[in-house]
Amino acid sequence: MMVQGVSALTGAVGTQAGSSAVSSASSTGSTDGFLTWLGQALQSASDLSGQADALAATYAAGGPVTVDQLMIAEQQASLALSLVVQTRDRAVSAYQTLMNMQL
Repeated sequence: MMVQGVSALTGAVGTQAGSSAVSSASSTGSTDGFLTWLGQALQSASDLSGQADALAATYAAGGPVTVDQLMIAEQQASLALSLVVQTRDRAVSAYQTLMNMQL
């Protein structure tokens, strides 16, 4: 069940990358395509984190959640957060590189 969450995240990235390439080929909408992709990727990461939190609460309350399901959900949320942090770091690095360029 939770593996589908990661598949959805990577599927959204792959699908949006394809549509972003199509929209960047046109002269208008290339920025909107990237912003849409970025927003969906952040929403997917947030959803994975929320699902992991819900499973943890269910497990703590003695619900029908096994330890392996909980650990998989927590790892998926951790990987999604890591992806977001790495993306942010790359964007900051690119910005700093552009700002340090002499014109």
